[in-house]
Amino acid sequence: MVRFIIILGLAVIGITVALAFYHPPMRLMPAPEAFLDGEVNAFSANPALTQDPRIPLFYATNRLPIGPRSNRLYAVVPGRDMHMGVATIRIGEEGTTWDRIYAWSTGASEDRRPFLNLENLNEQAEFETGEPLTEEAQAWFADINAVLKRSRDKDIIVYIHGANTTVERAAGQAAQLHHFTGRNSVVVLFAWPTAESFLRYSRDMITAFGAAPHLAKLIELLAENTDAEKIDVFTYSAGGTVGSDALAMVGRDPEQPDAQSFRIGEVYHAAPDADFRAFVDDMRDYADDVQRITVAVNMNDSALRLSQAVNRASRAGRPDMQELSPEATDWLLQAATNYGLEVLRVRPENIPGLSNRSHTFWYDDPWVSSDVLITLLFHLPPDERGLAKGEGPSGPHYWTFMPDYPEQLAEVMERLRQGSEVPPATAQ
Repeated sequence: MVRFIIILGLAVIGITVALAFYHPPMRLMPAPEAFLDGEVNAFSANPALTQDPRIPLFYATNRLPIGPRSNRLYAVVPGRDMHMGVATIRIGEEGTTWDRIYAWSTGASEDRRPFLNLENLNEQAEFETGEPLTEEAQAWFADINAVLKRSRDKDIIVYIHGANTTVERAAGQAAQLHHFTGRNSVVVLFAWPTAESFLRYSRDMITAFGAAPHLAKLIELLAENTDAEKIDVFTYSAGGTVGSDALAMVGRDPEQPDAQSFRIGEVYHAAPDADFRAFVDDMRDYADDVQRITVAVNMNDSALRLSQAVNRASRAGRPDMQELSPEATDWLLQAATNYGLEVLRVRPENIPGLSNRSHTFWYDDPWVSSDVLITLLFHLPPDERGLAKGEGPSGPHYWTFMPDYPEQLAEVMERLRQGSEVPPATAQ
């Protein structure tokens, strides 16, 4: 019996270790609810749409590079400089047709969703802090401008992934964000170093802070060297720590007295795994310099529950208001009026099929992903996106999805099709 228990224990340990280092390929996310609305969707709004299973994606990283530049790999450890290039991600197996991809992307196909495959990382430039841009770096920004010129959405979306994430998985998340804008937007992935193992999560939180200055510099460079109308910052999970710290650096940089010149538009934090008190302090540094801040939370988020236990502090995606000082609480309560802060409470009990403990809701749930896309593409306030207002017993107002969200969304999409509320860059 003792021998059996020992063997069973070793088996459990072996499975745990194996899972810690196993990273399943990213699958194409379920079609957003907004795409289930018939023939008119974001794809049909793109007259320059290339019907190609391959998605080119701009990226920047402070990971240590390995191998030839034309087919780079990046290590789990940070490097000194920032490296920029273009990733190529393929939807499905080799030879998958656009018709099949379109069917998956619009909910017309009930087949199992395809994997997203990272085919290549083509590094094109390197940026060394304190040095002028090289000709290669200037060419990389020129390529972004060329794509912006062809795009209907004139903003750049910078995507920052979470902890325990491979470059392949991070690229898959960013690529499908671009894909489901109807390929109407320019997305830049910021791939910060993670240990790619949940057993080394604490190390990831350290490297998150180390990556923040690189992200802050990337935002500055994009503002200085591209024609983007706005630079939107979209963070997920522990990417919220990277993004929050970087935005605060931008906001309080004494060498940049006018941080608004960075043209930061939407800041969207999905399930942010960031220390709640530090997160609020950071917002106070950058809230004046951005168009809007959205924080999407699930109070039953199991990943953030575990993170809270590890870090001994609540997370911004599952906050405990009692941790804040009276001054910080007052600021947060006024932020919705004064600074455009919007708290989106994802309540799984109102959303069919969403796990009560979901941490991946921004790309796993068609309702939430629709709201993400509408926010980033059309910059509509929550009451014009089909959301309902709620008020916590001791906290700030929040917005949420109600069971009739599909009907509300249909009305939103109809108004957008009529063009009465659509910015010129995205008018149909």
